[in-house]
Amino acid sequence: MMLTIETLFNDANIISAIINRVNQTRTDTIYWKQYLDFRRTTTRVFKDYIGSVTGVAAGSINSRYGEKPIRERRNIGSGIGEIAYLGDRYQMSIDRLSELQDLVDKYNVAKTSDQIAALNEIVNFIYDDFRQVMLAAHKRMDLVVGSLLMTGSANVKNKDNRTDANSPDVLEIDLPFKFITPEAAVADKFISYLQTQINSLKAQYGVFSKMIMSRGTFVKNIVGSPELGDKFKMILGQREVLASAALVTSELASQVFVGVGLPAIEIKEDYVEDQQGINQQVYADGRITLLKQDKIGYMRFHTPYEATDPIPGRTYNRTEGDMLISQARDNRGRYLEYTAEWIPQISTPNQMVNFDLSVINAVTEG
Repeated sequence: MMLTIETLFNDANIISAIINRVNQTRTDTIYWKQYLDFRRTTTRVFKDYIGSVTGVAAGSINSRYGEKPIRERRNIGSGIGEIAYLGDRYQMSIDRLSELQDLVDKYNVAKTSDQIAALNEIVNFIYDDFRQVMLAAHKRMDLVVGSLLMTGSANVKNKDNRTDANSPDVLEIDLPFKFITPEAAVADKFISYLQTQINSLKAQYGVFSKMIMSRGTFVKNIVGSPELGDKFKMILGQREVLASAALVTSELASQVFVGVGLPAIEIKEDYVEDQQGINQQVYADGRITLLKQDKIGYMRFHTPYEATDPIPGRTYNRTEGDMLISQARDNRGRYLEYTAEWIPQISTPNQMVNFDLSVINAVTEG
C-alpha cells in the first residue's frame, strides 16, 4: 500500500502498534501505581467512602437465656469525589514532519520484503512523540498522589501558573489524615519520640509496615538524630556495632528501626518535570507518612465524552484508564493530543498518620 503521513496517523493498526511499543519498552517509572490501581467510575461525581470498618468488635458472651445486647453497626464515613480533566496538545513542527515524510517516501519505494524494516524506522521516529503524550497524565498524577501521601492535600493551578498567586485551583483535595506535629523539645530525641507515638497509635490505627520519607528528611531527621549514632545498636550477623551517623544507609537504619519495633524506612527520591521545565520533587521534605501496605486506594477513571461523540475526521486510540490519543492537522503542523478523566481516591485516609516535622526542623535550622 502507498503510505502518507495522513494515512499513517489515521491507521488504527499502526498507531496501536506504536502505543503497544511504548507500553512494552518505556523505562519511565509511573510512581503512583505503587499505591493505586485503576478503577472505573460511571459518573464524574461519585460517592467517595473515606473510611472503612478496619476491625470488628468482639461479640458478647451471654448467659443461656440472657437477652442479647443491641449493637449499632459501625458506620463508614463518606464524601464526594469528582473526576479531574487532563489533556494537552503536542505540536509536531513542520521540520519534524519533513523528516517523517522522508521516512514515508523511503517506505513507499522499498521492496515488499524491505517494507517491514522501513515501517519500523517510522515507528522508531514517532515513538517518543507518543511516549510523551501517553506519560503526561501519569506524571501529573505522580505529583498529585505524592503530595496527597506526604501532606494530605493537593492543589494544582491551571497550566502550573506560578506567577498568578490569585488564580483559582483547578484541583483541590484535602484528606482527613491523623496529623502529628512534634514539639521543638523532642528534636534531639526524635527516634524515641517516634517509637512512643507509634506504639500509642497501635490501639486505634493498628500496625504500620513502613514509613515513607524523602531523602532530605532521612538525612536530616534520622541520620542527623543524635540517638541513632549514640544510643542505638544494630545487629549485623553475630556482631553488635555502634551505629555511626556518617556511615548509616537507609537499609541499616531500617534494621535499627525494625529492631526497636518501628516500621521499616522507605526513602522516596523521585522528580517530575513540570510544564515550565522545572523538576518538581514528588515527595515533600519534612514529612513522614506511616503506611500499613502499599495499596491504599484507586485511580478512579471515567470515559471521556469524546469517546462516544468523536470529532469528525479524527482517529482515536484508547489506552489504560480510558485515555484517548488523537491527532489533528492545521497550517502550523500536526498535533498529538490526549484526553483523560482521572482522580486519585484514597480508601482510608482517616487511618493514615503523618508527622509534620516543620517545628523541630525550624529549631535545628535556627
